[in-house]
Amino acid sequence: MAFLLLSLAALSPRAARAEDPWADTVVSYNAIDPNPGFNTPEKMLGEPAGGGTLTPNNGSLHSIGRPGAAPGSYVLLKFNTPVTDDPLNPMGLDFIVFGNSTWAGGNPLRKWVEPGLVEISEDVNGNGVPDDPWYVIPGSRSLGRTVLPGGIGNPSPALAGTVFNTNTDGKERDWGYCDMTPTHRKYLDNYVRPDDPFTVGLTPRSGGGDAFDIKWAVPVDGTGNPNGISRLHLIRISAFINMADGTFGYVTPEIDAVADVAPDVDTDGDGILDEYETRVAGTDPSRPESTVLALEIPPEDGDSPAGKKLGTAKDARGNALTLYSSGLRSGVRDYNCLVDILPVSDPAPGAAIVGKLKSGAVRRFDSSVPDFQAGQVQDAELTIAYTGAEIAGLDEAGLQPYRFNGAAFTQDGVSSVTKDTKKNLLTFRSRYAGLFLLASTAGAGDQDTEAIPVTLTASPTSGVAGAPGTEITVQSGVILLAGGAPVPNGTQFTVSSTLGAVTSPDANPSLSGVQVAAVGGRISFTLRCGTVAGTATVAAASLDGTASGSLAVPVSAGPAAGPVDLFTLNAQPKAPGPVDFTTGPVRDAFGNLLDQNSRVTVAVRGGRVIAPGDAFPAEEGHQISLRGGVANFSVRVDAGDAGSTARLEVFLYADPDETELVAAETWLLEVADLPLRGAVPLAALLALAAAWRLRRRAA
Repeated sequence: MAFLLLSLAALSPRAARAEDPWADTVVSYNAIDPNPGFNTPEKMLGEPAGGGTLTPNNGSLHSIGRPGAAPGSYVLLKFNTPVTDDPLNPMGLDFIVFGNSTWAGGNPLRKWVEPGLVEISEDVNGNGVPDDPWYVIPGSRSLGRTVLPGGIGNPSPALAGTVFNTNTDGKERDWGYCDMTPTHRKYLDNYVRPDDPFTVGLTPRSGGGDAFDIKWAVPVDGTGNPNGISRLHLIRISAFINMADGTFGYVTPEIDAVADVAPDVDTDGDGILDEYETRVAGTDPSRPESTVLALEIPPEDGDSPAGKKLGTAKDARGNALTLYSSGLRSGVRDYNCLVDILPVSDPAPGAAIVGKLKSGAVRRFDSSVPDFQAGQVQDAELTIAYTGAEIAGLDEAGLQPYRFNGAAFTQDGVSSVTKDTKKNLLTFRSRYAGLFLLASTAGAGDQDTEAIPVTLTASPTSGVAGAPGTEITVQSGVILLAGGAPVPNGTQFTVSSTLGAVTSPDANPSLSGVQVAAVGGRISFTLRCGTVAGTATVAAASLDGTASGSLAVPVSAGPAAGPVDLFTLNAQPKAPGPVDFTTGPVRDAFGNLLDQNSRVTVAVRGGRVIAPGDAFPAEEGHQISLRGGVANFSVRVDAGDAGSTARLEVFLYADPDETELVAAETWLLEVADLPLRGAVPLAALLALAAAWRLRRRAA
């Protein structure tokens, strides 16, 4: 047991801004039998660090402990800036407590939870001591402080451990306690956006955790205001369920962080709430180009396979910075990128660019990730919107971007330059952020000419990731100049692909990238898919950038590779069932998540698959189409007499011929007379689970 009372300045929060929305101080705590290695209360200060619905990030947790003798197991946290009951907050919710609950098999109806009781108080007298009236949040089970400090047993239906929500209307059975909802990975401003506590699944853009309305709180005793309070400085979280699990030990709430919900106000329309910009990011909530972009998208919010657009920052003139996913990211990494776009002056007027004249189009693309490849995303797509005055006296068709590296102007890291001279836009890819300037040779300035389109087609139209992957041939239509004549033979185009590699010979090795020459007004080249699945952007641009085109080529994952986790969705499955199953994420040998066009083969001994039906009855075995990278199915078990034991073996294969085994599990199930009539049909249950997992994503 550990008991400690701390001065308000004794513990420092994680590095954060002065007025950040996270809890600031651990006032006191007591932990009876906390989980070993998780008795560090200062980890609850600052921003959460979630891991998602399947696997929590346990490196940022404090274990509160189990109920016991006075004062019990609890933690008392303080906010320097009070949390207010703000009607502008999403759904009227005011604060979020983040823990490490998980969804079993990714199913939001079946969770592992260790609930904590939440109490709040306002520091009315301003002395920083918890001596003002306290208010408790009773939650869905209408609990009061009488359950503390000794706690209660796990009620029925279960409130702790593995809990199964049998509701079929999309409503959560329990709410109003902490450590009931998973904490998701950081994604934009999701940690100040609450999840709807009354609805199964994850509210889009929420970071998970359990959200609370200050209005829910009622006085602990007669000293409190019967009408409740309108703001809080202090929050106390206590263990109140007496339960031990054979695998995980004592049920003990584990807390990651506590956050003040941001009002639903987005002044500049960039998709980031104003208070997150001012209190966390330090970006300008009045300028959409000063914003936060994601470096990856969690699976719960749609995932980010290679080639997926992660976000764009754009100013009123059309200058823009866009990020695209490069697929799988790993290791210690940033999840958000802070960006800004600013018109600036030439920082080195005396630094000449050989053979070029500088324009007045100078833009600074700021990024908290200066090297995008090091940030594990594709090279950023930058667009400079220039004016006629800025390029006066220059050849518009010859404009090229140059980055200032502190000493000179360079094109290091620059690729895929295209121009829309009609709209005065120059777009390119760059590995690096920084200051860019347009330069060209002398010319007539802004000519307002039409861009020349290059139409590309691919054969086959899609590929499969591998080592090697599919070979694809890309060909253009006839490329016509402004006068209607085809481009001359030998006209060179730079060709590229964001996935895999162009394998055609380089017609001009002296230039960066791969060049191909036009023949008969057309270009043709081949590319080979690599080990990363996603959407490849295949592009071709003339050397002067006035003729360009691109094509999106889907690259799917390869066959499933093991091991794949296999779970039952039933809390206590019995024969004859039906027993409902789901898998963990199904990936190929390179880590790519299989998409909805993929399938696995299910084989059963001691039963039979009853739902869903065989997706490809013309092939061998029972085929299951994947949804969201997982397989869901139901089995009827061969059963003997009630009270006996039935053996069920389930196998998953990557192929219909059942040669590539990716999962195998065996269950010994008690045989019971189960009332099948009136039971929830599996197809409906799985459809509801899938819908709730992704609910309101399009909202």
